[in-house]
Amino acid sequence: MQYTDLKIAIVDDNSDNIRFLEALLNKQGVSHVRSYRSGSAFEISAKQNTYDIVFLDNRVDTIKNLYDLVSELVYNETLPPTTRLVYMAKRQSAFDYACEYPFHSNQHLEVPYTPQDLATILEEHTLQVQEFKSAYQFIRNKQYKNALLKLKELRKQEYPNYLKKARNQLLVNLLLKLGHYSLAKKLLLPLTERNIQWAKWSLFHVNYELKDFEACKSFLSEPQTRLDYPVRVFYWQIYIAFQMNNRELATAQVLAFPIEDMSPSMFRLSLMVLHVCNERDAVDNLIKRKERTYQEDAALTALLSALTIKISLLETLNKKSTLDAKVFKVIQGDLKCALTRNASNIQKYCPDEFNLLLIMMMLLENKTSGASAKLLQLSQTLMDDPCAITVIAYLFYFVDDMERAKEMLFNAHRALGKQHRNSHYVLAGLMHREIFARIYTVESEQQDAYMQFASRLFESGEYRDTIKMCSKALRSGINNQALNDLLLRSSREAGLKEQDYLHYLQLSKPRETIVS
Repeated sequence: MQYTDLKIAIVDDNSDNIRFLEALLNKQGVSHVRSYRSGSAFEISAKQNTYDIVFLDNRVDTIKNLYDLVSELVYNETLPPTTRLVYMAKRQSAFDYACEYPFHSNQHLEVPYTPQDLATILEEHTLQVQEFKSAYQFIRNKQYKNALLKLKELRKQEYPNYLKKARNQLLVNLLLKLGHYSLAKKLLLPLTERNIQWAKWSLFHVNYELKDFEACKSFLSEPQTRLDYPVRVFYWQIYIAFQMNNRELATAQVLAFPIEDMSPSMFRLSLMVLHVCNERDAVDNLIKRKERTYQEDAALTALLSALTIKISLLETLNKKSTLDAKVFKVIQGDLKCALTRNASNIQKYCPDEFNLLLIMMMLLENKTSGASAKLLQLSQTLMDDPCAITVIAYLFYFVDDMERAKEMLFNAHRALGKQHRNSHYVLAGLMHREIFARIYTVESEQQDAYMQFASRLFESGEYRDTIKMCSKALRSGINNQALNDLLLRSSREAGLKEQDYLHYLQLSKPRETIVS
């Protein structure tokens, strides 16, 4: 098979690894190979060039590792759906970090690998893209229904196992994209009975959308799932625990996970869980233990300092009105000293966090007008980051600008809906849940928010999200003609039948969150 037209990128900070892989690829007849020693260099190139396959070093213990970077490039459509992502690592569990993208094929390549391993990847990728060329074209143009119909035409084709897997994965993800969860479940169940792991994870996501949290919890508790996917199990168990109002279980998950195996995003999530569960001693202990593992890396040390100061600032802002004046003055002085001492490193390695810290410090010093202006400016540059926008919403709440606080919360919800279902989604979702409950404290206010959000989502053409928001309104106790009309219109516009959205309408105990 000829691979002269394949365009391949290698992203690895080790030049020996790059040379070795380049040599093997050249022997396979690949002539278009570009290598990058950093994620930022690859990011610049990816915006100018199209790659068929990207080989990625799978180190995760950096502020913005390649897993995070690729998630962003998929999210903003820099990498087309035909791009295959190959994560290279020694441990099978490292595949945890290969995000389950809807249409991009991704796989783990165990190190050390052989020429035959590479030959298999090249052959399978080439045949897959050729065989499903029309479907991929429809996907790229966001014509998901046409892509689904094209793949259905191929269901009776006799394919080798890897092409069957690729076809079935595309079919399932297209059904999920279109909101046809019942059909997706019907397709997945026979595959899960054969213990096919990708199908079991897809069924997990279907059950999540169907609000069957017991089924989700059961899958995450399976020994094989816990053994092969410890990281995914970690963040999803936390999220499901919060959805089931079991904060004790979420805290237990954080405390039980080996701290040396926590990536920066997992560490952020752990701090947030302990913080909102008021586990102050556990927060301090987690930070001290992570200091020892981060001390050799200036960027990670800066991140740790930023997160430590951030938690202390948020705690102080929360209880500012109840603190004795002298005690508050001491805390304020300590925080200002800590921020001044670490300012240059935090600004260098974590500029967005630094800007938020400065604004929080201004709020502690009652400089509300200046803080509000800076918040507005910062919000314009972080509109795609649901975590940052949620924090900005909360800080607007502290300056008593409720209109902007609520606007930012809505923007964060929209950004969250576009996130891949990974650890960043879980972190942003839990943050949004907590801040929503603090900004909308009264049940009637929450109900009004559901209706306002649903109407705005409908107006912007986000019909499936409108249906989800309508279901929240129903479960909160609203049941009027305006809501029923909006639900019917959005279902019609989304092309859904009753069986596709019936699960959203099942009444249950009201929850405080708009994130689900």
